[in-house]
Amino acid sequence: MDIEALLKELYGLERFGIKLGLDVIRDLLGRLGNPQDAFPAIHVTGTNGKGSTCAFLASIFRQAGHRVGLYTSPHLVRFNERIRVDGQMISDAEVARLYGEVKPHAAAMAAASETNQPTFFEVTTAMAFRYFAEHRVDLAVVEVGMGGRLDATNVVHPDACVITRIGLEHTENLGRTVERIAREKSGILKAGVPVATVDQPALAVIAAKAEELKCPLTVVGRDVRYSRHAFDLDGQDILLEDGVTVEARIPLLGAFQPENAALAFATALTLRKKWNLSKTTIAKGLSTAKWPGRLQVVRRDPTVIVDGAHNAPAAAALAESLQELFPAKRLTLILGVLNDKDLDGIASALGPIAARIVATRPKTPRAFEPQDLEKAFGGKAPVSIVPDVKDAVRKALEVATSDDAIIVAGSIYTVGEALELLGGWE
Repeated sequence: MDIEALLKELYGLERFGIKLGLDVIRDLLGRLGNPQDAFPAIHVTGTNGKGSTCAFLASIFRQAGHRVGLYTSPHLVRFNERIRVDGQMISDAEVARLYGEVKPHAAAMAAASETNQPTFFEVTTAMAFRYFAEHRVDLAVVEVGMGGRLDATNVVHPDACVITRIGLEHTENLGRTVERIAREKSGILKAGVPVATVDQPALAVIAAKAEELKCPLTVVGRDVRYSRHAFDLDGQDILLEDGVTVEARIPLLGAFQPENAALAFATALTLRKKWNLSKTTIAKGLSTAKWPGRLQVVRRDPTVIVDGAHNAPAAAALAESLQELFPAKRLTLILGVLNDKDLDGIASALGPIAARIVATRPKTPRAFEPQDLEKAFGGKAPVSIVPDVKDAVRKALEVATSDDAIIVAGSIYTVGEALELLGGWE
């Protein structure tokens, strides 16, 4: 089977939807020899900033000389991005081999019981953990897929847990209040394992769970502080403080990234003795982190930015960062949004800063139609419809001048399709 046919079959498992619970993944991993038991992990959940925080953490531990696995989702352009060892994506050959090993077990489980059919995410998680075990990683940085308590990744053995800033998302699965969602995400905490989070409205829920499990708790904004001192299109200078000041220049842009860097810094500090992490090493790790698709400058003339902002809080953070970076430019926003997101909230955040909106649609059945975006942004900015993401980018480039900045956002899927055209995603 060639890799495209294999991936089509693997993606076909998405028809089984999202299945929260640990019985299926435990059964599947058990049939594979429980590879998740072969390595410790840093387990990361939250609403926004999970991927960036994971990238910072993986870079820190690699800088210290450790062999690091990184498991994140979704991908931008290629499935292989989800599974990395020491920064290198898994190869097509290894994807094919691992899927070939997992597939018979998944089929046997499904044959025994319809409720035991592994989903796309469960199969992918099993493949990642098998890969990390085979490559004898010292540590895996693992991003939660959805929620935490019942997410398929919640079978790892964490040395530390991380909870980024929490907002309303997946309310049909996780709950309709920030506090309820915070309880689900706090389900990754393990007895006695240190946890780092940020000062936020849901902090009381996280702190209560940490106290119940006797988890040492570090809070960015309280125990660890940060400040920004300069920024440009190549990065930003930050100060991190926990009694001693550490300077770092991070390559990831945006007013929201210093918080993610501080969260990775705080997590690394809790593990510095066990993993031999100096503050210099931590700062170097922050400065060498890479995370494409998040306020990423992919062209300079005309300026083209891609950003995976996909919900109302992320859209507000994007708007703030764009106004900082481009106070004098006309902003053309090319937007494609998934239909389970708060489209009105996204429109309220981004509409006021846009000179014009190009409504588009990424190639997924889960996306809003461009006409839905046109309605949501109506009256906030002029809207045109270009249904295909790549066509939308091409047409925006054709008419852009040095006074313009083109921003592609609304979904990782939208950004991924744009990066297929523009490059810069590897």
